Order: sequence, then structure tokens, then C-alpha cells
Amino acid sequence: MNSCPEKFKCSQPLLLESGKALESFELAYETFGALNPSRDNAILICHGLTSDSHVANSAGDENTKPGWWDAAVGPGKPFDTTKYLVVCSNVLGGCSGSSGPSSLDPVSNSHFGLKFPIVTVTDMVNAQCLLADSLGIEVFHAVVGGCLGGFQTLEWMSSHPERIRNAIVISATMKTTTHNLGLWEVIRQAIMRDPNYNDGQYYGKKMPVSGMGLAQMFGMMVWMDRKVMSQRFGLKIVDGQEPKFSLEPEFEFQLFLHKIAERAASRFDPNSLIYLTKAMDYFDLTRKFKTISDVFSKGNFRTLLIGYSTDWRYPPDEMREVSQALTAGNKPNDFRILDSNFGHGAFIYDSHGVLDEIRKFMSSSE
Repeated sequence: MNSCPEKFKCSQPLLLESGKALESFELAYETFGALNPSRDNAILICHGLTSDSHVANSAGDENTKPGWWDAAVGPGKPFDTTKYLVVCSNVLGGCSGSSGPSSLDPVSNSHFGLKFPIVTVTDMVNAQCLLADSLGIEVFHAVVGGCLGGFQTLEWMSSHPERIRNAIVISATMKTTTHNLGLWEVIRQAIMRDPNYNDGQYYGKKMPVSGMGLAQMFGMMVWMDRKVMSQRFGLKIVDGQEPKFSLEPEFEFQLFLHKIAERAASRFDPNSLIYLTKAMDYFDLTRKFKTISDVFSKGNFRTLLIGYSTDWRYPPDEMREVSQALTAGNKPNDFRILDSNFGHGAFIYDSHGVLDEIRKFMSSSE
């Protein structure tokens, strides 16, 4: 399996959902496998909130870090790269090679920061369409994603149904919720209230490390299931010592949170986190249609939906609404509810069950 890190440079304007436009943009992407002569074996994997285009690693690849979904992509794996060309791009607004707030503004030759226009999931997918055009891919054999990647997949299904044959949506819903609006707002405010945030122009200066750390700590409380916390850390005191009765972190879980916070600013651009969570705020497929049956009324594709009983961010009942909308639009779909203590992140961190379901679905698509 050969990974090929590349960059798609688009010189034509991209009209955004806000009414503004990007005069040009770039998307970082990687490919695994090869496109067949009929060009009908491509799979697009859409990444989650803080991931990137490096969905899998490969022997001999200069980029030696593990892929974020190595278990799913490769020879003999559910997305078998001896059969399929797997494409994964960093989303528009991201910070791993694609155009976003950390990119240089060609006019001022300084980082865009908050001058970068707000982008939505619709804009991300429209940019991916142009990438697909450049690769000579008219129709994807499958589009796949979880979390923000699931939102992108749903957008493909609704806005570009003629370009997909199969879809796999994991831990995502047709629209955001009030609860998630609040979650993202708290995370954004933690960053923006850091004195070093400097209205988004911290590039080349002190990073808003404290704000990013708080955001990451809060996020961990949301993403990690309570049972996992208890099983992994419990109430263990660091080094098995007796309580010191101080204000320092004494319990192992507290120390874990502090370590997470220390690494936060070095692994993701704060502005990109703000922009991508904003895109999730605006996601609502039902806004564009009069009835739920209209959301997926076009195209001819089938769908695998996977939710987790412990995912309280996008619980199964909300994913069931996607299944109902697909059925109303006469689209075949299978809805599976899996159990895992990892909750929302289970498709990455406890992937055995989900990979079995994906393997069966992909086998039936051939």
C-alpha cells in the first residue's frame, strides 16, 4: 500500500454558503491504492474534528506516524487498498495542509487568522467535489465518515447523491443539537478568552496555550465515557501516595487531564478548532428542505448507519432519524447500534465491532 501525500491547488473561486468566496484554496490529501481503468473504485474517507488526511500509514512511507484509522485501511482490511483507491483530504478550514485561518493571505502575506471566511460542511464538501474532479473521479464507490466526517458524508448524500453509490455514516446526525451548540461555545470561549489569543493573531507570538488546554480538558470530559474513566483511572492517587491535601493534581485522572492540556496547543491550531466547531454549529440538512422525505430523495445509493449506545453526543435515537429520512426517500439503509465503553470515539478506539459491520457492507457492495 503506497501512501501519496499531495496538495490540490484550486485557482478558481469557491462560492461559500455565507455568500463570500475564496478566490483560491488548497486541500491536502493522501491516496492509498490505485484507481482502476473504469475509475469506479474510489472511496472517500472524511475525517473527524481534529484529524487530518493521514488516515493510514504504509510501509516505506516517509510520514511514519500512525494513521488515525490504520485498522480500517490497507490490504485485506475493510477498505482494501488492493481493490480500492482510498482518498482522504484535510477539510477546508483545517490546519494540516488545507486552506484555513493559519494559511497565508496572498494579499497581505500574513496569516489569515479571523479574516478567513466562515466555512460550513457544505463548503467542505464542495471543495472535495473539485478535488474529485481533479482526480478524474466522477462517482465514488463509497463515501465514509464519523463525527464531523459523518456530517460530510451526509452532505454528500443530500447534495451530491449522483456522485456516490454507497455511504457509511458513523456517530452523526442530520443536524446539530442545542447541547452540542453549548459544548462548542464553551470550548471556543475557553480559547478566545485566553489573553494570548490576541483576536486570532497569535501566529509568531505566544500561543493561547492556557485556553487550548482548558478546551482540551473540557473536551476530554465530554468524549471519554464515565465507565472508561473509572476503569482506567478510578480514584488512584499518583504513585500510590496518601493524600497531600493540597491544590495540586494528586489523582491519576487529574494528572492525565493536565498532560492532555500541555499537548493541546502543539497539535492543533486554535483558530481551526474555532472554525471547524462553528461549521458543526451550522450543520442542519433539514433547513434546505420542506419535508424529511426530501432530504435524501435523489440519487441511487445505499447506506450503512452505525451508532453507539453510549454515545450521548449523537445518541442512537438521533441517528435513527437519519434512517427514517432515508426510508422516506426510498433509500435502502441498515442501522446498527453497537456497544462500547468508548462512546463517541469508539469507531476509532474500539474498532472491532464497527470494522466487522463495515467489512460485511463493503463485501455486499462488490
